[in-house]
Amino acid sequence: MIILPLIACVLISSLYPNNTEAANILIITLGGTKSHKIPFLALAHGLIPRGHQVTFVSGFKSAAIHKDLQELAPGPLVDYIQQYMDLDLVGARHEGKPPLTMWQALRYPTEVCRSFLSDTAIIHSLLSKSYDLAILDGAFPECALGLVHRLGVPFMYINTVGFYTGSLSLAGNPNVYAVTPHVFTTYTHSMDFLQRLQNVVTHITAELLHKYCTAQVHAVLQTHLGRLMPHPYILGRNVSFVLQNGHASVTYPRPYYPNVAEIACIHCRPANKLPQELEHFMSSAPAGVIYCSMGSSVRATNMPEEFRQILIRTFAKLTQYHVLWKWESNITQINNLPSNVRLNTWLPQQDILGHRRLKAFITHGGLLSMYEAIYHAVPVIMLPVFCDHDVNAAKAVTDGYTIQLALGAQLTAARLQRAIYDIIHNGKYRRAVRLRRALLLDQPMSPLETAIFWTEYTLRHRGAHHLQPPARDMR
Repeated sequence: MIILPLIACVLISSLYPNNTEAANILIITLGGTKSHKIPFLALAHGLIPRGHQVTFVSGFKSAAIHKDLQELAPGPLVDYIQQYMDLDLVGARHEGKPPLTMWQALRYPTEVCRSFLSDTAIIHSLLSKSYDLAILDGAFPECALGLVHRLGVPFMYINTVGFYTGSLSLAGNPNVYAVTPHVFTTYTHSMDFLQRLQNVVTHITAELLHKYCTAQVHAVLQTHLGRLMPHPYILGRNVSFVLQNGHASVTYPRPYYPNVAEIACIHCRPANKLPQELEHFMSSAPAGVIYCSMGSSVRATNMPEEFRQILIRTFAKLTQYHVLWKWESNITQINNLPSNVRLNTWLPQQDILGHRRLKAFITHGGLLSMYEAIYHAVPVIMLPVFCDHDVNAAKAVTDGYTIQLALGAQLTAARLQRAIYDIIHNGKYRRAVRLRRALLLDQPMSPLETAIFWTEYTLRHRGAHHLQPPARDMR
């Protein structure tokens, strides 16, 4: 007779697959590139069909991915971030110069916070509503923490920068400098003694600079949200859960407390069918297709003419291949474009990476592009430009599916052409990326399913404070 109750339980579970009540969720990212939006959009896209209401605040205008997603982009914040989007990151790297002055870098968190909070209409609108949960960008949570404190709701992070450990450390997770390459280095976890020493110095220096920047942000929060506003470090210790944009198969194995789950590739998906014109370009390539994109934070139109000509001369010699090149401006800027090259202001990257005719991916070393290449098993040539690109590339080279080239005087058309030939014809790169793909996909749940589960778990248990480690209060 026990079989009847079991059948009843199964039927009831199938009728009510989501036992979490519909919630009102606020998502905020103040990251300075569009790529910071992508993991949040993927999570929002998974939460909305389950009955949750999602409000998404960022420094970029609506992507309109879901009719039920409310996106807010404070005007002053959009304008401030746009100044950084127009920087010539490739040109600075090519010339061996920093793209930002130290002062520009140090004032960025403060000015972003001031720009965000100065849009009083949006801030008052957010404060007038009731939310059940907030999800913040773990790479830039400090300013948003003040708003969450005023709202009085539990909060989570998506730690968008996979190799960044600052927010994890402040939440109580161990940060072992000896085997944790800092996000702004070129190291892997296999460092010699001098590299470990330099890595420790980099971590300590970065922490001191972060304390300075956070003190400035705290002052802005007190000005806009009240003099009694606690310091962001105090607020950040109370994070309920961290969705870490990494995984042991593609970043590094790390010691995490129970309130951390890895969700690398949360946005990855199988390739869709390409538009007819693009499909014809891919299918008609005699030997296959090479895809070149420098991501959302690096505008190809801003690159120096010298580097542009290196790419053009290289692509012109690859007569048996078609080349798709993401180019954000008018093609008339290039008067010697080879006939085998097609420029597009926007390209469906995952649909291209998953196409049977794609042979290689030339990119800047951005984290999400790296994950997508692994997911679709495409070997990569990386030209690191800025921020975490170097540490991403170092890991990809170690894992064997990437050739890294440095921007600068040493980069020539001949060297780039040899790298393309090697990445296509040497089978070790494709074997290595297929191994990474197999490791990444061998999980009990998909990254999106994992993120949805822990988001709803945090909602069900009103902040899931029982998962918070006691080490967060040791200061």
